[in-house]
Amino acid sequence: MVGANAREAVDSMRKARLRTALGIIGIMVGISSVIAMVSVGEIAQEQARKQFEELGTDIVVIRKSFESAASVEIDLEDAIALDATVASIIEAAPRILGDGEFIHSGKTVGNGSVNGVTATFASVNQLIVQKGRFISDFDIGRYFCVIGADLASEIRNNGVVNPVGTTVEVGGRLFTIVGVLQGIEENYVLPVQIDANRSIFIPISTAQRVAWRPEIEVIIARSRTDIHHEKVAADITEYFRRRAPGLQLQIITAKELIARMESQMNIFSLLLGAVGSISLIVGGIGIMNIMLVSVAERRQEIAIRRALGAQRRDIQSQFLTESIILTMVGGIFGIALGLAVTWGICRYTNWDFMVSVTSIASGLGTAAIAGLFFGFQPAYQASRLDPIAGLQSE
Repeated sequence: MVGANAREAVDSMRKARLRTALGIIGIMVGISSVIAMVSVGEIAQEQARKQFEELGTDIVVIRKSFESAASVEIDLEDAIALDATVASIIEAAPRILGDGEFIHSGKTVGNGSVNGVTATFASVNQLIVQKGRFISDFDIGRYFCVIGADLASEIRNNGVVNPVGTTVEVGGRLFTIVGVLQGIEENYVLPVQIDANRSIFIPISTAQRVAWRPEIEVIIARSRTDIHHEKVAADITEYFRRRAPGLQLQIITAKELIARMESQMNIFSLLLGAVGSISLIVGGIGIMNIMLVSVAERRQEIAIRRALGAQRRDIQSQFLTESIILTMVGGIFGIALGLAVTWGICRYTNWDFMVSVTSIASGLGTAAIAGLFFGFQPAYQASRLDPIAGLQSE
């Protein structure tokens, strides 16, 4: 019976090619929207996780909380002693943040951040020195600086082959360039940005003297991977509670951010899937209309089959089979179109393309369910047709 219904459905769709094509296109657009939306959501989540893995899941960001009194600040000595005192912290890199205009040989070569840092800042943030060296703990109060790759490129464009050893003016003060950083792609998944390519880095002791706000803005640390992130946060809180009573901290770990990100991305994927489902609903309504028209055109055929002994369930299963085949064909084309759209988005955003098995399975399942749901009413209407009224329809 299933095979006979399938053959009858294919023959009926072949006779109404234009109507069939329109129905398939409607479902194809709907399914491709769902596939593309869900796939992009999963790829975005995987891309964010990949960025975390590249930077390291042991990153800890420590800031002064807004709840702290304005007079209470993170002390430099406390920040430097953090990794030596707290067993769960491997390295800690405090930063004093400022900004300014960078002038080299009388020409402006850029505007960006002025980072007062310690020697550990490079290793914690995976900054690689291309030429020269990074800031040293021995550069206490010295007017030395390390420049980012974009600044170095601007200086070279002014005819300087090797910027190391030359001077750059920042805020009316001259700093000797002791190192040039290798270009690095900015990681936006963390709540703190470095913007290393367009920034300069000076000794934190010097920044305390020249910065407009000589306050430690953030401490970026790395924790031991075998310790839970909640224990790490508790250890840091207890350390500063003893060293600086009244100081309230905001402590964010990468593992905590990953958990938040995955939760948000799941909601994001659901929203994208819901938006894509609107197109599917529109396509499904089109299938229902096509099937209703098919029932109206084939009233005499239905009446003859009923007169020859076909049961109501036989008529209903015939039209349900036709609706399911129609939506499944549209679903297959929709999966191909959805994957093509996803590939194009990945090419445009430079993301790694991946085929989501979940989205493909959901696409096929959704197509079958749509065929049953939107084909049920026309099939039920066909099964309830009065044979006498159908034979008299001519």
